Amino acid sequence: MTASSNRVSQAGLIWRALVLPAALIIIWAVLDAFSLLNSNILVSPTKVLVTAYQGFADGSIPGATAATLLRALTGWTIGASVGLVVGVLIGLSGIARGLFDPSISSLRQIALFAWIPLFSAWFGNGEIMKVTLISLGAFFPMALGAQAGCQNVPAPFREVGRALELSRFATLTKIILPAAVPAILTGLELSLNIAWLGTFGAEYLIGTGYINGMGDGLGAYLAAAREYARMDQVLLGVLFLALIGVALDRLVIGLSRRLIPWRTA
Repeated sequence: MTASSNRVSQAGLIWRALVLPAALIIIWAVLDAFSLLNSNILVSPTKVLVTAYQGFADGSIPGATAATLLRALTGWTIGASVGLVVGVLIGLSGIARGLFDPSISSLRQIALFAWIPLFSAWFGNGEIMKVTLISLGAFFPMALGAQAGCQNVPAPFREVGRALELSRFATLTKIILPAAVPAILTGLELSLNIAWLGTFGAEYLIGTGYINGMGDGLGAYLAAAREYARMDQVLLGVLFLALIGVALDRLVIGLSRRLIPWRTA
């Protein structure tokens, strides 16, 4: 496939992806035009736009967005990094697998938000608690992806390393890790998704806390909007969470395509 045809194909995918959101917005606007909206459930698109303008003008939306992104990326970086190391270790070592795999398999069955009472008792309700919760959510998918990638390296690849008399370190860096990259990147994508959900949950359920004076984040913004029955702010917060989540997801998928260009997802 040529570069130009590939660009055309990607443009077609983007346009198809926009069809449903555009249709929903049109239906929303039509319902508003005929006064068929219940303001307690769904406010007009114009009201949401006005609220967005006010939020940018007073800095509340940029501040909340920056706080949420910083929390999410900090927790994701910590959790995914630790998960990568632990996953590779378990995938390469039978002893490590016997020691850690049963415990990790058991702990990952616990719902992420079920850790909140315990973490609150240990760390309080500040930033350490939130980042710890987000990191834990990012840890398990990354560890499982790295473990699966290292364990499932095809036997012929390992045979090549033995035939070339590579050292253990050379075998790890030149054969095992490159072969495990697809599974590791899948774990990276999943860990980002869970970290993003964990960020929203931590902010929404725990609420207070400040990062560099930037505020409580989009989750706390939504919680406050719910308390004051501000449906315009609720819709705006949900929209921003969705847009940023999609942008982060596409960023990781773009990285995956650069590292493994044969990937089509």
